[in-house]
Amino acid sequence: MTKERFILQVEYDGSNYAGYQLQPGFPTIQGEIEAALEKMYREPLRVHGSGRTDAGVHALAQIIHFDAPRELKNLNLRAALNTLLPPDIRVIRTAGGDKDFHARFSARMRHYRYIVSRRETALDRLRVWPLYHDLDVESMRICAEMIMGEHDFTAFCSAQAEVEHKRCIVSRSEWNSEGDRMIYSVSANRFLHSMVRSLTGTMTEVGKGRLTTDDFAALLENNPVPFTAFTAPPQGLYLVRVDYDIPIDWEKE
Repeated sequence: MTKERFILQVEYDGSNYAGYQLQPGFPTIQGEIEAALEKMYREPLRVHGSGRTDAGVHALAQIIHFDAPRELKNLNLRAALNTLLPPDIRVIRTAGGDKDFHARFSARMRHYRYIVSRRETALDRLRVWPLYHDLDVESMRICAEMIMGEHDFTAFCSAQAEVEHKRCIVSRSEWNSEGDRMIYSVSANRFLHSMVRSLTGTMTEVGKGRLTTDDFAALLENNPVPFTAFTAPPQGLYLVRVDYDIPIDWEKE
């Protein structure tokens, strides 16, 4: 029997999770969704996400697909999953997927946002990075501009990044101010482990005057330097959107 492929757009607060990907003994986004699906279908199912967000990182639109082993009659997939999932993980919308669609490998562009708060906050302490230093924003914007285009981001990724190569093509990289917040927006065809956090953290070091724009350029060019990239904390980072060439026909509510 042919299995039916389903696509989910999932929003989550990553504060209580060890990241998206399954990790034995730790709560993860993938683990919670697979547990919910197992309750529905009464057998283990594997889900595939567009990317592996780190511990504490959030998502507005993580895209996930899975293959249903059989049809469940009168199924409202979104409502059923949201009944079984914890409240900090929500399925926003669902779609039937073509067999050629893959949440990770079919993606052509991913969009992230990092939020820095310039004031102390109690309510958003797990959703922004409170940073009270005076910052040279113009220098940070110069660094953000350097990132545009294709580069080898070896200096800005975790040593855990086991990939064939570390080149990414960046189509957007910019800092914007919104009230007492500074928001870094970056889009690329792919991202490496901890890459956005390392870029953000290192740019703020330039903003603080601890590094120069030339230092940042040397890191980007993988030149020998007596320092390493600085990694920002996870709670300010959000996966905002994933783009595909294969159209997704989302169910209408």
